Amino acid sequence: MSTFQDLQLLSDAAYYDRCNYVNYNVDNILKETDKLKDGIYHAKAGNREVPLFKILMTNQCNNDCAYCTNCMKHKYQRAHIGPDALARIYMQYYENNIVEGIFLSSGIIKDADRTMEEMNHAAYLLRNKYSYKGYIHLKVIPGASKDHIKHAMQLADRVSINIEAATKDGLSDLSSTKNYDKDILKRLDWIDRLHKKNHSLASSGHTTQIIVGANEENDEDILNRIDYLKKKYNVLYNYFSSFRPIKGTPLENHEACDNKRTGRLYQMEYLFSKYNFTKKDIVLDDNGFLDLNNDPKYNIALENMDKYPLDVNTAKYKELIKVPGIGLKSARRITHLQKIGRKINNLKQLQELGVNINQCKIFVKVGGSYQSTLL
Repeated sequence: MSTFQDLQLLSDAAYYDRCNYVNYNVDNILKETDKLKDGIYHAKAGNREVPLFKILMTNQCNNDCAYCTNCMKHKYQRAHIGPDALARIYMQYYENNIVEGIFLSSGIIKDADRTMEEMNHAAYLLRNKYSYKGYIHLKVIPGASKDHIKHAMQLADRVSINIEAATKDGLSDLSSTKNYDKDILKRLDWIDRLHKKNHSLASSGHTTQIIVGANEENDEDILNRIDYLKKKYNVLYNYFSSFRPIKGTPLENHEACDNKRTGRLYQMEYLFSKYNFTKKDIVLDDNGFLDLNNDPKYNIALENMDKYPLDVNTAKYKELIKVPGIGLKSARRITHLQKIGRKINNLKQLQELGVNINQCKIFVKVGGSYQSTLL
């Protein structure tokens, strides 16, 4: 195959590794389309899209992850691109203003350490041969040595290691070649300890990913795990990838995950990260799943109606951000008006501050009373 064909094959194989944080708006993931072409992935960064060169070193692998297109049992075309060629091609993209950063992952080249050596060497060439100062995200391979992980963190702005499942049994259902505690959680602990000791190592933090819907784990299992990962290992983001059956893999006949489910998990993760919600706040059905039809923040508020309505002219910031329809920015605007002594007298004024009136109106008092219409 030509280098271009290898590039396309390896960029296609990288599709399922997430590096794009889907925020509080579930519509972001419901509208998600194939954003990867010729190694270029358009990730969200605030209000703009950032083109990343997103690729695998190889789609060869000796792991048997049942959900993965690169599973060793999957009979399809394999490719490998070396560190020198990868660094050279990336710099061509970068110097022509096609991309602004690189996300590099890989299947397994012989073993975890050999794979990390190649990935690290590609990053080393970028930093030293090409004097590249831009963004690098390196995937840590489960089972890699501490020295290789530290070297990756010296070279990369961000590193990640995919835990893939929320529980040890959940991973066992998907792979017989990965040890949840030893190969993944132990490495995540190393990453966290190395970063705490020297914040210049992977200075933008570390992340992980869970495959949603490939096993019997429910949302409670997943949310318990991400809460643990944040507290125990200071994981910056937990990415979720909706399971999609791939022909020729062991789970080719398994039902695909509803993107709404993944979207609700992202929303709940965002509430943990930015809105000070905790595990105790989560509202689940009898089977341990989030409501697909309603925003989890709305359902949590309904479960706590004894706390409402809040008077928007006296409520504290930490109370306001838990009201459906009131975001971080609008809560700050409301509390700013409180500080300067300006009253909010009707829903229209509240709406002008960026509040979603339809979501919040049953949870707030404006001008001393409920208002169901704009005045």
